[in-house]
Amino acid sequence: MDTLEAIFSRRSIRDFTSEPVSDETLRGIIQAAAAAPSGSNSEKRIFISIREPRRIAAARALAPGIIGRPAAVVVICLDQRGNTGEAMNPVDPTQYINSGAALQNLLLAAHASGLGACPVASFHTQGLAIFLGLPEGIIPCLLVVVGKPRFTPAAPRKRALDEIYFQESYEAGHGTRDD
Repeated sequence: MDTLEAIFSRRSIRDFTSEPVSDETLRGIIQAAAAAPSGSNSEKRIFISIREPRRIAAARALAPGIIGRPAAVVVICLDQRGNTGEAMNPVDPTQYINSGAALQNLLLAAHASGLGACPVASFHTQGLAIFLGLPEGIIPCLLVVVGKPRFTPAAPRKRALDEIYFQESYEAGHGTRDD
């Protein structure tokens, strides 16, 4: 599957079969996430996978956004510790952008591996941090449910490109025209 095919055919999957995800496959999609660019090559991301069914069930209690029964949950965390290991405040906003790049790589790698995945932003941050044993300065940012898709939904309707893409300036696409 080439890159553009993966981008245009990937769907958010929330309904999974009971088939497990192999260690090798999960490690590969995490490696793809870790290969994403980050501002100043800071790589201030931590990835934690949860695969044990009882731990996934416990994570579901902290994350109402987890629907279905995924084979794995990947937690993308922001590493807000400075060079001394002390937590820094506030969170640098570019870290969220860096995490988004990692998320996209993870979603595409899962899809290319025959898996489905979906980001989850609905969770109790402090509860999840305690559940995962995170030290101060490591903050859960996003969850990603992963598993073998039970089915692939149809593509959602997207806005037409001519509604969202302009050349040279916004006015060039929305000004009055002398046609």
